[in-house]
Amino acid sequence: MTTNPEEKALLADAYQVKREKQQWNPADTTVAIQRGLAMARTKRSGRTFRVKWITAVLVTVLAAGWFLLGPLGNYGQQPATYTEPVTDWGVLEPFREISTDMEKATITSALNHGYVQLVDRTVTSGIYQFTVNAVLADENRITVLYTARTDASQEIYSIVNTKMTDARTGYVLDNGNIGGVHFSNDKHTIYGRNTIERNRNKPLPEQVNLQFQLSSIVPDVVGNSENGEKERKYKYSKKMNLSFALDPKFSIPKTEVINVNRTFTLGGYEVLLSEVEMSPLVTRVKFVRAPDQEIDYKTKLSLNEIVRPIEIISTSRNGKQTKLSMVGGSGSEDGMMYSFSSNLLDHPESMVLKLSGKPDKVYDDLQEAKNDELEIKIK
Repeated sequence: MTTNPEEKALLADAYQVKREKQQWNPADTTVAIQRGLAMARTKRSGRTFRVKWITAVLVTVLAAGWFLLGPLGNYGQQPATYTEPVTDWGVLEPFREISTDMEKATITSALNHGYVQLVDRTVTSGIYQFTVNAVLADENRITVLYTARTDASQEIYSIVNTKMTDARTGYVLDNGNIGGVHFSNDKHTIYGRNTIERNRNKPLPEQVNLQFQLSSIVPDVVGNSENGEKERKYKYSKKMNLSFALDPKFSIPKTEVINVNRTFTLGGYEVLLSEVEMSPLVTRVKFVRAPDQEIDYKTKLSLNEIVRPIEIISTSRNGKQTKLSMVGGSGSEDGMMYSFSSNLLDHPESMVLKLSGKPDKVYDDLQEAKNDELEIKIK
């Protein structure tokens, strides 16, 4: 599909959000994701909600086929606790600087256990250079760590129009693309992460192809928008392709399913935490309405709105805690499936899910909100 210059400019401007994310903390980003789903739900139900925001910086993140989660506010979240690697990250050290990335706990756990494949393959087009540094994969996700560069003549701006396919069959693997980036101080380098959601019922490809374009800012060139404001001009690379094989170790199933089947009450409704799926790269939590509870469609929407997960606290054998941040979610006929980061490879001994205990309450005090949190033991 051909993208005209105006569309490309819009894509590039949207990508600027990722540059600004460098200054956000994980709690802010979680709230932003939650706001996206809230807006979608409000439109579907025709209801309006008044929410007093605690967090000042918000952005809505929408991914194809995924709508992301509820209008919460910060709910008293403290700075995230992540498992730190026992050694440095070696050649992947620059990617540690994606410090606001909600997937950091997942990637750290994978690196600690050698669940990473170094790729180090590069493709060049004119002033643009793109390198796939490493990849992680399991039944549910493929995560690519990459470096994008321009030469000294232009400042790098974005990576756009990304598409991942099975290199052998051409089957498109994208099903929601979650990303994070870190811009280097020289303004010519991006360190980034793309995470592709997968269907676990389909076999993992032996080799994948990544297609994309890079963009840069044309120096000393500005134009006028329709309202007369000055705006930057961008240059785009040709479509670039880079193929690489996936390590066979990623094809070995590692997903664990915990049948929780715990019922709790929120907002006057009974909700069932049905099961939790854990793989090396993602933790998925499934909620359904409680059995024998007859509710109409409007009430189903309300039920989805009041179930507001915050995070999962995972505790290892030595007592070390890791906060697993919420990264996305999708709706179903009978409930919701929420996704969190994962530290399955650390073999957690216990896991506790935290939710907003009083979803209709507006908080001015973070400690008060924290006191109202509902905790559900997963294992």
